[in-house]
Amino acid sequence: MTFDERSELNIATLHPEAQKTARAFLGAAKAIAAKVGCDIKIISGTRSYMEQDALYARGRTTPGKKITNAPAGHSNHNFSIAFDIGVFRGKEYCDEHPLYRELGTLGKSLGLEWGGDWKSIVDEPHYQLRPHWATGMTERDMLANLRNRVSKKIDVLA
Repeated sequence: MTFDERSELNIATLHPEAQKTARAFLGAAKAIAAKVGCDIKIISGTRSYMEQDALYARGRTTPGKKITNAPAGHSNHNFSIAFDIGVFRGKEYCDEHPLYRELGTLGKSLGLEWGGDWKSIVDEPHYQLRPHWATGMTERDMLANLRNRVSKKIDVLA
């Protein structure tokens, strides 16, 4: 199945395994959203360290609301295993909508971790694919391992 251009561009930035899961998620999410006259798009995929640091600066050293606690190298977006969705009603982006919570349940059923379960900054549009080797690891230890794998050119999900 092919999706809208924005979603396709963002899916293409993800690790191949994360792409499969993102596609499965998006197909099911679009069907759920269509029932209430909405659409779902993947609005963010892999981010460079520079992009992540720019987001981290918001609400700290640049204007705006804090939107992440993760500086570069500390976000799963930096490792091609995370994506963010948007709920749209026509062309209007809905930053708050009951669908985010409903879709969180869908994402978890597909094996994704959902940012809506987080405590520090609840991030309902965020989904990430946790590596199998990271089962039982803290997020901090997993991210350190991801940085190490990238530096050694080891597949992040292998």
